[in-house]
Amino acid sequence: MPLRKSPHRLDQFKHALSSTVRAMAEQPEIEVSFGAENSDISGTKGRLPIVSVDMSRGDIARVRGVADAYALRQRYHDKSLHIKYAPDNNPLAEGIYETMEQARVEAIGATKMPGVADNLQATLEDYYAKNRLSLSVNAENTPYGDILRLLVRERLTHCHPPDATNEVINQFRTAIESKAAAHLDALIDSIGDQEAFSRLSRKIIADLDLAEDYDANDDHKPSNAEDRAEDQDSADEDGDSDGEDSTEGDEDGEENQDDSDGSSSSDDSGAELSEDMINDMMAEEAAEKAKAVFNPNNLATDQAEGPQYHVYTTEFDEIIPAEELCDAGELSFLRRNLDQQLSGLHNVVSKLANRLQRMLMAQQMRSWDFDLEEGILDTSRLTRVVTNPLHALSFKVENETDFKDTVVTLLIDNSGSMRGRPITIAAMCADILARTLERCGVKVEILGFTTRAWKGGKSRLKWLENNKPQKPGRLNDLRHIIYKTADSPWRRTRNNLGLMLKEGLLKENIDGESLLWAHSRLMMRTEERRIMMVISDGAPVDDSTLSTNSANYLEDHLRSVIDWIEKRSPVELLAIGIGHDVTRYYQKAITIMDAEQLGGAITEQLSELFEEKAGKGR
Repeated sequence: MPLRKSPHRLDQFKHALSSTVRAMAEQPEIEVSFGAENSDISGTKGRLPIVSVDMSRGDIARVRGVADAYALRQRYHDKSLHIKYAPDNNPLAEGIYETMEQARVEAIGATKMPGVADNLQATLEDYYAKNRLSLSVNAENTPYGDILRLLVRERLTHCHPPDATNEVINQFRTAIESKAAAHLDALIDSIGDQEAFSRLSRKIIADLDLAEDYDANDDHKPSNAEDRAEDQDSADEDGDSDGEDSTEGDEDGEENQDDSDGSSSSDDSGAELSEDMINDMMAEEAAEKAKAVFNPNNLATDQAEGPQYHVYTTEFDEIIPAEELCDAGELSFLRRNLDQQLSGLHNVVSKLANRLQRMLMAQQMRSWDFDLEEGILDTSRLTRVVTNPLHALSFKVENETDFKDTVVTLLIDNSGSMRGRPITIAAMCADILARTLERCGVKVEILGFTTRAWKGGKSRLKWLENNKPQKPGRLNDLRHIIYKTADSPWRRTRNNLGLMLKEGLLKENIDGESLLWAHSRLMMRTEERRIMMVISDGAPVDDSTLSTNSANYLEDHLRSVIDWIEKRSPVELLAIGIGHDVTRYYQKAITIMDAEQLGGAITEQLSELFEEKAGKGR
């Protein structure tokens, strides 16, 4: 669409952006100006990057991202708390502490407003494209601040770091997570509590041996922190007194910048924001302010929308490897029973593996670049040299089509209703899938979910001891089982799948939280493509929870989680129903009734998924 000249539209955009900042920050007194590229987003006077009539959509999103980051900082950041826990006399630790706090306030907005998340992503992409992180052999030059900012942001929002940072992030990810994984994981529960988040930030910095931990029992602010607070207050007062002049200077600078760029209103050769673009931006901003999107990863009771799902206690929940639930001898016995069931399906495994392997290889087909000055001699073009000796030799180079690394999570319902033939089919399905995709170079994680006890377990006992408060929420002890991690080869974990046949393992099922658990594990993977396949026999059931809440309590939460994953998450979700139709929950789902349908069911689901993705890629 051609762009037309209209200074009025540019002024309208500035006004809309300024109004949005004030509304999002909930501070109508904020003064917003537009100035130099080095924007200042501190204090009650915010200077945003200069805007002009020839901005692209990407530039617009970047400026809006800076504005959103500033507004979120004003709304959710407490300066005195920040200073109280800040490291002393350690510039590196101070920088990390600061970037982690900025990641927190931005994550609050990103999880509530998808438009804000897109703007912040655009700003990050632009920043790190211009300021690329580099590896350094000198530990003092390691960009810990940027790395922690992006890793914390990933934990809180499940958004990947910008592509330009992948090499550096992946270089340090394992080392950082091995030292600070527990405290990093705890950050998401403290996203709305700055004090708790600040304490965890100090613990993470200490975990990395970059500074000492803050004394949690010492509530007295260190003297240095007091001095910094007084200095900061003085600086803010000075800034306020000079604010009028600085704002005027910014505006003058902006006008001069526009003139120097040849973008004044009298220059017909300039380009500008189109009317449709400005209207779209304003409409989107209004929609973002009017509606906060439900995030099912937050199980708190103060959700703005969506089901008021919460948990009475997580004290008795467990995540446990399969081998810890059964001794090695019994696991081997159960595995032999499973092998007997699989004896008639060996041909299925081979056919499925061959078909998927051909499909994946087809997506990795190689191509050639011709008529190059170096490479492999192109013999098909030698006739040109024969007919004309003055013609230069032609060379070719082989290219390999980019094929995204893929990881698949298989999440299996281990509830009592799956007892007997259904759970045997599910175990066989997991075995076939793991072997097949491993042959195709695709990593597979196999997880299961049930509860530790019938009728509520220790959670219900605690509820009874506390005089049975009304509507306690989920009221049972979760048991999440890891049968096979994505990085473990099938041959080392094959016996674990026999655990599904163990008598007494299968109890009740709380599907919504189980999907979120599997989803969070999947989002921590570094593969570019993530697929989750759920095998279940129907709706979630937990008598203890349903007897103390509404009849649709668990089902409503499951639907919200599925809807969120299908519409907002990069994870591709599909389901196989064992004897029950699960299409009323999942958009992509099929039903199988017996083991003989396993091969066709898995082939159909995965074939459609890979072919669909390949088609989009082309």
